Amino acid sequence: MITKRRCPHTGIVNFYTKSDPLLAIGSVSAGAIPAQYIWRSYLDDHEVGVAPDISVAEAHLRDAIARARDLHQGLI
Repeated sequence: MITKRRCPHTGIVNFYTKSDPLLAIGSVSAGAIPAQYIWRSYLDDHEVGVAPDISVAEAHLRDAIARARDLHQGLI
């Protein structure tokens, strides 16, 4: 299970696993250009991308996390 929390100071949305709720496995933040959101996976694959909407960025990040889980079953 993945949970997310938004930092009230920076606005960055961090994603965590239930097994380690203090270590972020990914994040979504606003880009320099308006209506641009950058998503980053902090897992082994270190995937990153840009999306025009925060919900789309979150969906891409969740897909990247799922791919990493498939590669490393039981570790995440």
